[in-house]
Amino acid sequence: MSDEKKNIYTNREISWLQFNERVLEEAEKTNNPTFERLRFISIFMNNLDEFYRVRVGRLNDELILDEGVGDVKKDNATALFRTVLRKTKRFIPRFNEAYNSICKDLSELGISRIAEHDKLSEKDENYLRNVFKYKVAPHIMPFIIEKNHPLPFFENERLILGATLKTKKGNTRFGFLPIPEGVDKIVRIPSDPRRFMLIEDLIFKYANRIFHKFTVEGKIVFSVVRNADIDESDGLYDYDPDFSETMSKIIEVRSFRAPVMVKYHGGNAPKLLNYLAHNFALRKTQFFNYDTPLEFDYLSEIEPLFTKKARKKAFYPTIKPAQNQMIDDNEAMLDQLIKKDVLNSYPFESITPMIELLNQGANDERVQEISMTLYRVSRQSKIVAALIAASKKGKKVTVVIELRARFDEENNIDLSEKLNKSGITVIYGLPGYKVHSKLLLIELFDGRKIGLVGTGNFNETTAKFYTDLALMTSNAVLTKDIKRVFSHIEAGSFVQQTNALLVSPLLMKPKLIELIDEEIEAAKSGLLAHIVLKMNALTEKEMMEKLVEASKAGVRVDLIIRGICCLIPGIKGETEHIFVRSIVGRYLEHSRIFAFGAGDRQKKYYLSSADFMTRNLTGRVEAAVPVFDPASQAKIEHILELCLKDNVNARIQKSTGKYGSNRVMKKTKLVNSQELLVQEAQKNQLKMKEKKD
Repeated sequence: MSDEKKNIYTNREISWLQFNERVLEEAEKTNNPTFERLRFISIFMNNLDEFYRVRVGRLNDELILDEGVGDVKKDNATALFRTVLRKTKRFIPRFNEAYNSICKDLSELGISRIAEHDKLSEKDENYLRNVFKYKVAPHIMPFIIEKNHPLPFFENERLILGATLKTKKGNTRFGFLPIPEGVDKIVRIPSDPRRFMLIEDLIFKYANRIFHKFTVEGKIVFSVVRNADIDESDGLYDYDPDFSETMSKIIEVRSFRAPVMVKYHGGNAPKLLNYLAHNFALRKTQFFNYDTPLEFDYLSEIEPLFTKKARKKAFYPTIKPAQNQMIDDNEAMLDQLIKKDVLNSYPFESITPMIELLNQGANDERVQEISMTLYRVSRQSKIVAALIAASKKGKKVTVVIELRARFDEENNIDLSEKLNKSGITVIYGLPGYKVHSKLLLIELFDGRKIGLVGTGNFNETTAKFYTDLALMTSNAVLTKDIKRVFSHIEAGSFVQQTNALLVSPLLMKPKLIELIDEEIEAAKSGLLAHIVLKMNALTEKEMMEKLVEASKAGVRVDLIIRGICCLIPGIKGETEHIFVRSIVGRYLEHSRIFAFGAGDRQKKYYLSSADFMTRNLTGRVEAAVPVFDPASQAKIEHILELCLKDNVNARIQKSTGKYGSNRVMKKTKLVNSQELLVQEAQKNQLKMKEKKD
């Protein structure tokens, strides 16, 4: 990048930290329900752990190898590494404060966590002591570091109690107690079952009983976050013809990667921290001290403790996804889709119609073949069950399953074995290229086809809290292209030509550039020109440069980007016509929508599985589908309009690169795009019901 352009771009890692800060802000909002704030706390920490496992893990490896990172020189990479650590440290006091605030609110609702030194009745103390002695201690395997007992290997993110010990002779030893994983996360006391102690706090409280031969000088609870940035390109793929076996090896290797961060809480144990830093080869700046739990897996165990009255204050109102008004529940999905397109909008509308389509495909004698891509599926998936049922009914079923879905590899390996045993043809994608597209194709004996292209995974669980879109269509142009994608994946080759579908790694990026160029030419001709891009991340250099070119030509560019955005808007002469917003709220904004055109010119809409990232546009098999159906176009346009008006969950990126509120004045009418879409879906369902009655 030239010197004059440096100020319009921001670093990917820094932008990601800004995104996670927006998640933390949701935990800090006192008008959010109490337990939902606690969920945001959990999401923030899980996000941060994964960021360190992947992005910081890669950065750390490159620095150890004395190399740069991509285009970044080693000096700059070192500065970036330090900046990331420094910014992470700054989050922790806010994180601690938010957690303490939430705990106070929970206490008012009758739910409270017991700390080590909290005063309890003798009965409760005896109960906790006995739980430790008889139910917890037998599961603990203590380690004392001595000459013949070196530091054991600690698995990634496994909670460990560490203690500095002094022998009777005055020598220093270090002891470790891995927190057992086969026990409940919380212990409730008899006098008030809604008061609880975390299992790690219980062990912290009574650890001295295990180290009774020593004087305990200090103790902490900690976990090691290890580098997980490893994939099939690290050499294993070349040597193993069985890809599922390859991925199993990769998972095994990942668990032994080098530490990149240590989280801890508890007392003062400087000697122990020095010992860990030396043995893990970590800088002191890679140790993060929290006043909170180090993991929040216990949330599922305290959720049932709320009374009915308390739940109203602690949780978002329960909302059942509405029936799609484009669908007639008196007619089979298969027959409806032969006649018209249907656009489903999750989580506002139910995923049930898609599952019904699969079930009908399994049982309908007209159906010959079903093909589907799977990336992440829910446990006890009805989608998978429908595919297996179709295979058992004699339908030809082909599933492209991506074993390289990060951190879901083990689940997908198990799933592939299950599908294979059911007679389904399983394809593992293309060497070196993840299949991330969301495609379904149902083929009838008479040659007609029903296709589906989505922006998110075929997953009933995430469909309840991810905003995604799925276009179901029998349009012959689109279904022919979908068929072409499956045929090429099966043949192990890339799609090089389509009629309408945009498919990476070869076709999507050039077509997107062409669509942007059309808006540039329109602006130069004095016509209204507008680009709206809704996605999760924007990092691809050439696409950003093309958007800058559009801005310079006078094209208005609205970017609705939940996560990373490496392009800074509002820079005079460069990005002054670019506007960036991020929406973080109750639901995870996940849909990718690309819209081009304005005024009298026909607008073009695309739904995609791809973000504007190098990996999506040139390193994966992705798909973007044009939307031709007027009703579906209107639905998409309405979603975009609400997102652009949002002033509750939206943060606007300023020309400084920082994000701020979208509210201009306190009296400004509040627009919560997610809440409005819920309300509209529910109203539409009510109207449909009244019409039937």
